[in-house]
Amino acid sequence: MKLEALERDLVSEGLDLLIVSGDITDRGRIWQFRLALDFLRSLNIPFITVPGNREISVGAVWEWMFPVTAMRRYRGFFGDHDRIVYQSDEEKAVFFGLNSVHRFPSWPGSIARRSRYWLKEQASGFPGYFKALFLHHPVLPVIRSSSFWAHTLSDAGEVLNLCTQTGISLILQGHKHRSSVMEIRFPERQASVVVSSCGAPLMPHWDSVYHVIKISPPLIVIQPREFCEGTFERKSSHQFSTNPNDADPGRTQ
Repeated sequence: MKLEALERDLVSEGLDLLIVSGDITDRGRIWQFRLALDFLRSLNIPFITVPGNREISVGAVWEWMFPVTAMRRYRGFFGDHDRIVYQSDEEKAVFFGLNSVHRFPSWPGSIARRSRYWLKEQASGFPGYFKALFLHHPVLPVIRSSSFWAHTLSDAGEVLNLCTQTGISLILQGHKHRSSVMEIRFPERQASVVVSSCGAPLMPHWDSVYHVIKISPPLIVIQPREFCEGTFERKSSHQFSTNPNDADPGRTQ
Protein backbone atom coordinates (compact mmCIF):
# COMPACT_ATOMS: atom_id res chain seq x y z
CA MET A 1 0.00 0.00 0.00
CA LYS A 2 2.79 2.42 0.91
CA LEU A 3 4.63 1.77 -2.36
CA GLU A 4 1.52 2.52 -4.41
CA ALA A 5 0.87 5.67 -2.36
CA LEU A 6 4.44 6.83 -2.93
CA GLU A 7 4.16 6.23 -6.65
CA ARG A 8 0.93 8.23 -6.87
CA ASP A 9 2.37 11.08 -4.85
CA LEU A 10 5.63 11.32 -6.78
CA VAL A 11 3.82 11.39 -10.08
CA SER A 12 1.22 13.92 -8.89
CA GLU A 13 3.95 16.33 -7.71
CA GLY A 14 5.15 16.78 -11.29
CA LEU A 15 8.81 16.51 -10.34
CA ASP A 16 11.56 17.56 -12.75
CA LEU A 17 14.14 15.31 -11.08
CA LEU A 18 14.22 12.56 -8.46
CA ILE A 19 17.37 12.18 -6.34
CA VAL A 20 17.98 9.02 -4.29
CA SER A 21 20.71 9.48 -1.67
CA GLY A 22 21.59 5.82 -1.16
CA ASP A 23 20.19 2.76 0.61
CA ILE A 24 18.30 1.92 -2.57
CA THR A 25 18.22 -1.71 -1.48
CA ASP A 26 18.08 -3.26 1.98
CA ARG A 27 20.90 -5.80 1.82
CA GLY A 28 22.37 -5.43 -1.65
CA ARG A 29 20.50 -8.36 -3.18
CA ILE A 30 20.27 -8.62 -6.95
CA TRP A 31 16.48 -8.92 -6.85
CA GLN A 32 16.28 -5.78 -4.67
CA PHE A 33 18.34 -3.81 -7.18
CA ARG A 34 16.08 -5.04 -9.96
CA LEU A 35 12.86 -4.12 -8.13
CA ALA A 36 14.19 -0.67 -7.22
CA LEU A 37 15.26 0.07 -10.79
CA ASP A 38 11.94 -1.13 -12.22
CA PHE A 39 10.06 1.10 -9.79
CA LEU A 40 12.12 4.20 -10.57
CA ARG A 41 11.79 3.66 -14.30
CA SER A 42 8.03 3.18 -14.00
CA LEU A 43 7.65 6.75 -12.65
CA ASN A 44 8.82 8.32 -15.91
CA ILE A 45 10.72 10.93 -13.89
CA PRO A 46 14.43 11.57 -14.54
CA PHE A 47 16.40 10.21 -11.59
CA ILE A 48 19.96 10.15 -10.30
CA THR A 49 21.38 8.08 -7.45
CA VAL A 50 24.40 7.47 -5.25
CA PRO A 51 25.07 4.25 -3.32
CA GLY A 52 24.59 3.78 0.41
CA ASN A 53 26.06 1.26 2.83
CA ARG A 54 22.99 -0.96 2.41
CA GLU A 55 24.04 -1.62 -1.16
CA ILE A 56 26.73 -3.85 0.36
CA SER A 57 25.63 -7.46 0.81
CA VAL A 58 25.25 -8.16 4.52
CA GLY A 59 26.65 -11.69 4.22
CA ALA A 60 29.64 -10.91 2.00
CA VAL A 61 32.57 -10.13 4.30
CA TRP A 62 34.82 -9.25 1.36
CA GLU A 63 32.38 -6.53 0.28
CA TRP A 64 32.62 -4.85 3.68
CA MET A 65 36.40 -4.95 3.43
CA PHE A 66 36.44 -3.83 -0.21
CA PRO A 67 33.21 -1.99 -1.13
CA VAL A 68 34.47 -1.60 -4.71
CA THR A 69 33.28 -5.18 -5.27
CA ALA A 70 29.74 -4.18 -4.29
CA MET A 71 29.99 -1.09 -6.50
CA ARG A 72 30.41 -3.34 -9.54
CA ARG A 73 26.94 -4.73 -8.85
CA TYR A 74 25.58 -1.23 -8.25
CA ARG A 75 27.01 0.04 -11.55
CA GLY A 76 25.36 -2.82 -13.39
CA PHE A 77 21.98 -1.35 -12.46
CA PHE A 78 22.47 2.37 -11.85
CA GLY A 79 25.64 3.36 -13.68
CA ASP A 80 28.35 5.55 -12.19
CA HIS A 81 28.68 5.29 -8.41
CA ASP A 82 30.82 8.39 -7.88
CA ARG A 83 31.55 11.83 -9.36
CA ILE A 84 28.12 12.29 -10.92
CA VAL A 85 27.01 15.46 -12.68
CA TYR A 86 23.42 16.27 -13.64
CA GLN A 87 23.14 19.59 -15.44
CA SER A 88 19.99 21.43 -16.47
CA ASP A 89 20.76 24.38 -18.69
CA GLU A 90 17.06 25.24 -18.90
CA GLU A 91 16.75 25.56 -15.12
CA LYS A 92 20.33 26.83 -14.65
CA ALA A 93 20.97 24.18 -12.01
CA VAL A 94 23.64 21.51 -11.55
CA PHE A 95 23.78 18.58 -9.12
CA PHE A 96 26.97 16.79 -8.05
CA GLY A 97 26.86 13.27 -6.58
CA LEU A 98 29.63 11.69 -4.50
CA ASN A 99 30.07 8.17 -3.16
CA SER A 100 30.67 8.19 0.61
CA VAL A 101 30.71 4.40 1.17
CA HIS A 102 34.14 3.56 2.58
CA ARG A 103 35.94 0.33 3.36
CA PHE A 104 35.31 -1.51 6.64
CA PRO A 105 33.89 -0.31 8.85
CA SER A 106 31.81 1.35 6.16
CA TRP A 107 29.44 3.31 8.42
CA PRO A 108 31.78 6.26 8.99
CA GLY A 109 31.44 7.57 5.47
CA SER A 110 34.36 9.15 3.68
CA ILE A 111 34.89 10.94 0.37
CA ALA A 112 37.92 9.82 -1.62
CA ARG A 113 40.56 12.51 -1.96
CA ARG A 114 40.42 12.42 -5.75
CA SER A 115 36.64 12.89 -5.54
CA ARG A 116 37.06 15.96 -3.33
CA TYR A 117 39.53 17.41 -5.84
CA TRP A 118 37.06 16.60 -8.61
CA LEU A 119 34.22 18.35 -6.77
CA LYS A 120 36.30 21.48 -6.25
CA GLU A 121 37.25 21.61 -9.92
CA GLN A 122 33.78 20.87 -11.26
CA ALA A 123 31.78 23.06 -8.88
CA SER A 124 34.09 26.02 -9.42
CA GLY A 125 32.58 26.26 -12.88
CA PHE A 126 28.96 26.83 -13.83
CA PRO A 127 28.75 30.59 -13.18
CA GLY A 128 25.18 31.69 -12.55
CA TYR A 129 23.99 28.15 -11.84
CA PHE A 130 22.30 26.89 -8.70
CA LYS A 131 24.59 24.17 -7.28
CA ALA A 132 23.70 21.21 -5.07
CA LEU A 133 25.57 18.21 -3.69
CA PHE A 134 24.05 14.84 -2.86
CA LEU A 135 25.67 11.98 -0.96
CA HIS A 136 24.73 9.25 1.50
CA HIS A 137 26.45 9.86 4.84
CA PRO A 138 25.45 13.01 6.76
CA VAL A 139 27.64 16.08 6.88
CA LEU A 140 25.58 17.41 9.81
CA PRO A 141 24.03 15.50 12.74
CA VAL A 142 20.37 14.67 12.30
CA ILE A 143 17.81 15.49 14.98
CA ARG A 144 16.23 12.45 16.68
CA SER A 145 19.03 10.11 15.65
CA SER A 146 22.28 8.85 17.08
CA SER A 147 25.34 11.08 16.80
CA PHE A 148 27.58 8.03 17.19
CA TRP A 149 30.78 8.43 15.16
CA ALA A 150 29.87 5.54 12.87
CA HIS A 151 26.96 7.46 11.40
CA THR A 152 28.71 10.58 10.20
CA LEU A 153 30.94 11.64 7.34
CA SER A 154 34.52 11.59 8.62
CA ASP A 155 35.58 14.48 6.38
CA ALA A 156 32.38 16.52 6.73
CA GLY A 157 34.35 19.67 7.56
CA GLU A 158 36.30 19.52 4.31
CA VAL A 159 33.14 18.87 2.29
CA LEU A 160 31.43 21.90 3.84
CA ASN A 161 34.59 23.92 3.19
CA LEU A 162 34.44 22.98 -0.51
CA CYS A 163 30.76 23.93 -0.65
CA THR A 164 31.43 27.42 0.68
CA GLN A 165 34.36 27.84 -1.70
CA THR A 166 32.49 26.79 -4.83
CA GLY A 167 28.99 28.18 -4.26
CA ILE A 168 27.18 24.94 -3.44
CA SER A 169 24.18 26.05 -1.39
CA LEU A 170 22.23 22.79 -0.94
CA ILE A 171 23.29 19.36 0.36
CA LEU A 172 21.04 16.30 0.18
CA GLN A 173 22.08 13.57 2.61
CA GLY A 174 20.71 10.18 3.69
CA HIS A 175 21.76 7.25 5.90
CA LYS A 176 19.90 8.09 9.12
CA HIS A 177 16.39 7.48 7.75
CA ARG A 178 15.19 10.50 9.70
CA SER A 179 13.67 13.65 8.21
CA SER A 180 15.43 16.88 9.08
CA VAL A 181 15.95 20.31 7.51
CA MET A 182 18.88 22.45 8.63
CA GLU A 183 20.87 25.51 7.61
CA ILE A 184 24.46 26.33 8.49
CA ARG A 185 25.86 29.82 7.97
CA PHE A 186 29.47 30.91 7.49
CA PRO A 187 29.51 34.68 8.18
CA GLU A 188 33.24 35.03 7.54
CA ARG A 189 32.70 33.76 4.00
CA GLN A 190 29.28 35.29 3.48
CA ALA A 191 27.95 31.84 2.63
CA SER A 192 25.24 29.46 3.82
CA VAL A 193 24.41 25.83 3.11
CA VAL A 194 20.97 24.23 3.48
CA VAL A 195 21.03 20.54 4.41
CA SER A 196 18.05 18.29 3.64
CA SER A 197 17.94 14.86 5.31
CA CYS A 198 15.20 12.79 3.77
CA GLY A 199 13.59 9.99 5.72
CA ALA A 200 12.84 6.50 4.43
CA PRO A 201 9.41 6.67 2.77
CA LEU A 202 9.05 2.89 2.46
CA MET A 203 10.58 1.70 5.74
CA PRO A 204 8.18 0.95 8.61
CA HIS A 205 10.32 1.83 11.64
CA TRP A 206 11.79 5.17 10.56
CA ASP A 207 10.42 8.44 9.18
CA SER A 208 8.13 7.61 6.27
CA VAL A 209 8.99 10.92 4.65
CA TYR A 210 10.45 12.26 1.45
CA HIS A 211 11.26 15.88 0.62
CA VAL A 212 9.96 17.95 -2.27
CA ILE A 213 12.45 20.74 -2.95
CA LYS A 214 11.54 23.75 -5.04
CA ILE A 215 14.43 25.84 -6.28
CA SER A 216 13.72 29.36 -7.45
CA PRO A 217 16.85 31.39 -6.72
CA PRO A 218 17.26 33.18 -4.46
CA LEU A 219 14.82 30.86 -2.65
CA ILE A 220 14.97 27.20 -1.65
CA VAL A 221 11.68 25.74 -0.41
CA ILE A 222 11.72 22.29 1.23
CA GLN A 223 8.40 20.53 1.84
CA PRO A 224 8.52 17.20 3.74
CA ARG A 225 5.74 14.82 2.71
CA GLU A 226 4.83 12.14 5.25
CA PHE A 227 2.86 8.91 4.90
CA CYS A 228 -0.32 9.11 6.97
CA GLU A 229 -3.52 7.05 6.72
CA GLY A 230 -2.78 5.60 3.32
CA THR A 231 -1.42 8.69 1.57
CA PHE A 232 1.51 11.11 1.61
CA GLU A 233 0.72 14.59 2.89
CA ARG A 234 2.68 17.81 3.22
CA LYS A 235 3.41 18.42 6.91
CA SER A 236 5.46 21.62 6.76
CA SER A 237 7.29 24.03 4.50
CA HIS A 238 10.74 25.53 5.08
CA GLN A 239 12.02 28.50 3.09
CA PHE A 240 15.63 29.64 2.80
CA SER A 241 17.41 32.36 0.88
CA THR A 242 20.52 31.69 -1.18
CA ASN A 243 21.50 35.33 -0.71
CA PRO A 244 24.19 35.33 2.01
CA ASN A 245 23.34 38.93 2.89
CA ASP A 246 19.73 38.07 3.74
CA ALA A 247 19.42 38.68 7.47
CA ASP A 248 16.21 36.65 7.68
CA PRO A 249 16.96 32.97 8.44
CA GLY A 250 14.84 30.10 7.20
CA ARG A 251 11.09 30.39 7.58
CA THR A 252 8.91 27.46 8.58
CA GLN A 253 5.21 27.01 8.05
